Amino acid sequence: MVTVLPFKYIARLFVITLLLVGCTTERTADEQWIHSQFGSYASAFSPNGKYVLVGDTGLPAKLWDIETNKVLYSWQSKPAVAGTAKDVAYAGTTTAVGFSGDSKVAATVEQDTIVLWEIATGEPMIRLSFPVKIKSLALSQHGDYLLLALYDRTAVYFDVIENRVLKIFEHDGSAVNSPINQLINAVAISPSGKYGLTGGDDQTARLWDLETGKQLRSWKHKNSVNIVSFFPRGGFILTGAGNGQTHFWNMKTGEERYTLRMSPWPKDKPLPDYPVFQTTTSAVDYSPDYKYMVTGHPSRVICLWAVATGDKQDCWQVARRQALRPGVVLQSVSFSQDGRAIYSESGNGIGQKWLLK
Repeated sequence: MVTVLPFKYIARLFVITLLLVGCTTERTADEQWIHSQFGSYASAFSPNGKYVLVGDTGLPAKLWDIETNKVLYSWQSKPAVAGTAKDVAYAGTTTAVGFSGDSKVAATVEQDTIVLWEIATGEPMIRLSFPVKIKSLALSQHGDYLLLALYDRTAVYFDVIENRVLKIFEHDGSAVNSPINQLINAVAISPSGKYGLTGGDDQTARLWDLETGKQLRSWKHKNSVNIVSFFPRGGFILTGAGNGQTHFWNMKTGEERYTLRMSPWPKDKPLPDYPVFQTTTSAVDYSPDYKYMVTGHPSRVICLWAVATGDKQDCWQVARRQALRPGVVLQSVSFSQDGRAIYSESGNGIGQKWLLK
């Protein structure tokens, strides 16, 4: 039996296809480096744009100097015995990484263990072990406080100096009609240190007062929230859902400023509820003059946006490391210190530099 689609339906699909075709083109990086031989689970750029920390799979994490592309330090949670086979045995996979806001402290996570490192010397500052595995983390301005998403369905605000949990945050399952708390996937600490953001499987992003532990706002999405970020100048936040939309919100009013649209669908019309209009955002950064932001996506896409309006300036695809391995997740992105280039790190172990034109 042959089904004939109505002309109206065919026309609608044709228009959608036209809007999506040419959305992104593969671009050759201006510079490219191999930062991980076997790929990585996590990477992060320092806020000052000088370093990138890459968590090698099965090898020590490496801190790279971006300008010289040299490894400054190799870090792992347990000290290796130099000159013995135990060097390899002690190297665990780094599952999460991060930097303090002042770029003086770095953090590496291996399952349930966090080590804070002094970037000036490369020496460990403190080693913290938790009773459950750590999913993601955020550091305060000076690295003296941590916000951790744990696999026990909580997030904890932790005082590093006093070595104690200050607050515990939870995402109850009411938003998704579940009787149990939901897993928290992403966390962020505001530049002022006053607020925290969490995003979870309950499809909400939540804003917290870190001093009192009070929930200030909650934003509902259509899927599990996988990324949360504070705009550096304050007043706005970015949240994104897996296979959903990425939103820019006003913190004070709770109202949406805009939704990021990779396709040229008219801004005065709501996005159709088609999978082709939905994409996961896996990384974000803001330009030094705060006029632009860059996002990375698991579809090997990088996009540049105007912060004031949310208008897309450009999108392009990064090249694959191997043609037969199509998946390339953009784990972290960063503007150069002068704002004239973008750096990216992918899960395939490749670091790249893109000049803005």
